[in-house]
Amino acid sequence: MKNQQDKESRLDRIERGLDLLLQGTSELKEAQERFSQERREAQERFSQERREAQERYSQERREAQDRIDEEILELKESQKKTDEQLRKTIKKLDDIGRQLGDLGLVQGEVAEDLFYRNVRYLFKEERDMIFADVKRNLKKKGVGEYDIVAVNGNAVLVIEIKNKLQKRMIYAFINKRLPRFKAAFPEFRGRKLFGAIGALVVKDEIGRYAEKAGLYVLTQTSEGGAALANRKNFKAKEFKFS
Repeated sequence: MKNQQDKESRLDRIERGLDLLLQGTSELKEAQERFSQERREAQERFSQERREAQERYSQERREAQDRIDEEILELKESQKKTDEQLRKTIKKLDDIGRQLGDLGLVQGEVAEDLFYRNVRYLFKEERDMIFADVKRNLKKKGVGEYDIVAVNGNAVLVIEIKNKLQKRMIYAFINKRLPRFKAAFPEFRGRKLFGAIGALVVKDEIGRYAEKAGLYVLTQTSEGGAALANRKNFKAKEFKFS
């Protein structure tokens, strides 16, 4: 009887163990299924978030590219306007340059005519010099042109005419133009060579500079006439070029 009870008790324990094993297996399976489900959901969320992020990035990139394209278009339009404005400005400057050039030519002719008409009178009254011959625009091809050339006995006076006198003009006249004069016009080689410079506008310090260099200085008076700006004791320099 006792053995029968012991067997039943062991069977009961085995059955309970099997029940617990089955229950544990079932719970493990359920846990695995929940883990797999959660993992799939997590992967789906990650995939969804990555797709959304990619879409946002693509959208932002398209918007940024649209802004860049728009800015490039605006820049091109602005450049067109700038180029057009620059062309207009250059045209205006060219027009002004031509007008100033024409004005300079006119003023040069006025200055040249003023001193040409008065050279005989000025030197006769101020320096007691009588010019037998006064030439205007004496030209030599390949050498240059001399504005006024006046002959007094055995002397020749070469006069350079400018609108506004500057030091560099005086230097160029003495060092470049006067030295070539007798070589260009050999008929004057037997005469003493003197130089003069005339301008409508002559500042005092520039006039003194030209005078110190040995040049006669002609200028315009406040009344529009011509006058010698040299001091009374001025003695002209004889330029000895072969």
